[in-house]
Order: sequence, then structure tokens, then C-alpha cells
Amino acid sequence: MTAEFATLTVERIGHVERITLNRPEHHNPLTPRSMREILRAVEEARAQAEVRVLIIRSTGRSFSSGYGYVPEDVEEGDFARHGAIEDDVTAMLGLASTWAHLWDCPIPVIAQVQGNCLAGGTDLALHCDLVVAAEDARIGFPPVRSMGVPPTHMWIYHVGPQWAKRLLLTGDSVTGSEAKEIGLVVATAPAEQLDQVVLDLAARMALIGRDLLIANKRVVNMGIELMGRSQLQKFSALNDAIGHRAPEALAFSDRIGEIGLRNAVRERDGAFDS
Repeated sequence: MTAEFATLTVERIGHVERITLNRPEHHNPLTPRSMREILRAVEEARAQAEVRVLIIRSTGRSFSSGYGYVPEDVEEGDFARHGAIEDDVTAMLGLASTWAHLWDCPIPVIAQVQGNCLAGGTDLALHCDLVVAAEDARIGFPPVRSMGVPPTHMWIYHVGPQWAKRLLLTGDSVTGSEAKEIGLVVATAPAEQLDQVVLDLAARMALIGRDLLIANKRVVNMGIELMGRSQLQKFSALNDAIGHRAPEALAFSDRIGEIGLRNAVRERDGAFDS
């Protein structure tokens, strides 16, 4: 960590800026503070004319285990819900708005994924332009089994409708190698080589001028917007809020209260043998 950031570090390597989530003891949860700091680091990098490519990576055994709660990361107004479904919808729309800032970053962003990239961790990774993963990484959205739908739903744009359904109608996870086969990630590497592989790719991209990188990214992103990305995220947020009130979701919430989150997840996933 640095004086500027409590949850991550930032370093400059030539024309590449590397942002490293650094809460390994908590599996790099996406807390309100960590999300604010990620976006601030991205904004500060994009404001530097010499930065042409961003990398977002993590330390420890997980890229990110998903949205999480760490008391010191919460400020007044975070998690401000009052039980009404519209409060829930507003909160889910807020997640989409948060990651839209990353999606709209004009310069290319590479997600470097190792270990677990689960639930909200996939929201972060899939809003980057490219995902490069360790061969043994574990990528998926298990909460669809008991809680709702991915609130930002970038899956269909990465793997198409059939694989999106295959993963989201089971909650199954795939390895980095399997993710490459279906187009969820663009490249893989052994975990011990991942840093160098991603840096080499970023440096190769940075050989191109910043303005040309921005122009080419802008065109591709506009194509995805024409496919309805922003509208689909609003629809996803609504359905996630509805899903939170499904009988299974309410029962799972009760079960968490009885035996704790870790044990409730183990119990749920035991039926899937994963």
C-alpha cells in the first residue's frame, strides 16, 4: 500500500501503469473503498499522457473473491438500503455505474487474473478490455445458485449466449485454460510466468501511439454499446434485485444467519461437487 491508497499499489513500467490490489489476507474483496481506489487509480493513470496501457492485477491466492465487507473500508452512505426493492435496484445500478468508469477508460486495460476470480471479481475483470489468466485460475459466478444474477452481466459479450447460459445456469467455474477455449480470456500462462506474459503484451500494445490506441478501443466499445450493453446492465440490475427475493435466496440468507457464510456456501456448492 502507499500513502495515497489503502487497498492497492501503483507502479509505472515504461508506458505501462500497473495497479495491484493488495489485500491478499481477505482475497482482495471489492469493498466500497477498494472500488473507489481502483477507479481513482485508473482516473489518475489516464490523465498522464505518457501512460498508454493499464494492467490491473492482485497479490495472493485470489484476483478477487468478489464483493465484500471490511469494516474499515465502509464510509457513511455505503450499503444504504432500507429493504425496499427499489433501494436494491438502485444499489445494483450503482455497481454498473461504478464499472462503467473502468469500461469507458480511453486507454486499454488488461486484467491479469490468478487464483480465484469469482462473483464480483468477474465484474471487475470483464470490464477490462483484455483478460489474461493463469492456467489454473478459477473463474465463475457461483452466487447465481442462491442469490441472483450478475448485476453488470458482461458475460454474453465475451463468450456468446450459449456459454453465458452454460455458466450462469449452473454457477460452474472454469479454469483459465478452459476460459481461453471459450473466449472468456484472450491468453493464459503458467502462474509463475503470468507477470511477464502480461507485461510483454502491455509493452507490445504500448508500441502504438496513445491516440491510435484510444481510437481503436473507442470503435470496438461502440460496437458493444450498439449491441445493447448499457441497457442490458439496467435490465440485469432489476433482475438481480428480483432474484434477491426469490424463495431460494431468502432461504440461503436465513441459512447464512444460522451457520455463517462460509459454511452456507460449502453446503450449497456441495450439491454441485465443486
